Amino acid sequence: MYGTILSGMTTAMHALGVISNNIANTGSTAFQKSDTTFADLFSSGTPESASRNSPGLGSMVEGTRRSQAQGNLVEREGVLNLGISGGGMFVVARPDANGGVGPSIAYTRVGEFSLDAEGFIRSTDGSYLLGVPGEGGLASAPSALGALQIEPSVEGQKLTGVSIGRDGLIVGTYGGDLMKSIGQINIANFPNAMGLRNVSQSRFEQTNDSGEAILGIATTQGFGSVNSGKLEASNVDLTTELTIMLRAQQQFSGAAKMLQANADMLEKLTR
Repeated sequence: MYGTILSGMTTAMHALGVISNNIANTGSTAFQKSDTTFADLFSSGTPESASRNSPGLGSMVEGTRRSQAQGNLVEREGVLNLGISGGGMFVVARPDANGGVGPSIAYTRVGEFSLDAEGFIRSTDGSYLLGVPGEGGLASAPSALGALQIEPSVEGQKLTGVSIGRDGLIVGTYGGDLMKSIGQINIANFPNAMGLRNVSQSRFEQTNDSGEAILGIATTQGFGSVNSGKLEASNVDLTTELTIMLRAQQQFSGAAKMLQANADMLEKLTR
């Protein structure tokens, strides 16, 4: 009896932790919520092999899965604020010890980018946005991508504007009418995106479970579009999360009352 009650409290606490993290990140850019699934505990066999009439011995956490539902795209002033509509992730790389592009590659849907002093496009944590510099195109692998840099001047004319198409092509305008292709943002998909490892701030790394990254150009088949001046919002539905939280709190409270009743019963029996 004690083990059954304890399993109910444990699963409720796990659910509350996941829900609390979802709610805390309601306003985080491109945050993807997590959902928890549960299963019955049986004395022998597995939930799949046990008879439907077998009495359970409690509950257990079956898994926590990240929801890949699309978040709403919200307007955000700035050409370098980018939101992906559809499938795909930006490819970024952390700087090395000397400030250059490091070998560690990560993937993210957080498109808050800005220019550093040298004109490189970098994210809020300092990572470089990767793509195919120059006339653009599609790289053969993430390791073949390079850091995208917007030069402050070309042929003696200063940068006056930047535009980013839905296909991720970056074009700079210099002076009055000189236009130059800066590079092409490549976005990545995975055979099993659920297998990616979350490293920090909605950034993910490739694993054996995720499979190797498949690069593509935005708006082509299987890849979403890049939207300049917009950011993807969190896909957390606050009302839904609060409803689930209330249910988990009631589960924990009910299990706690059962534990107290069990303790009182044992105390009376051992007097």
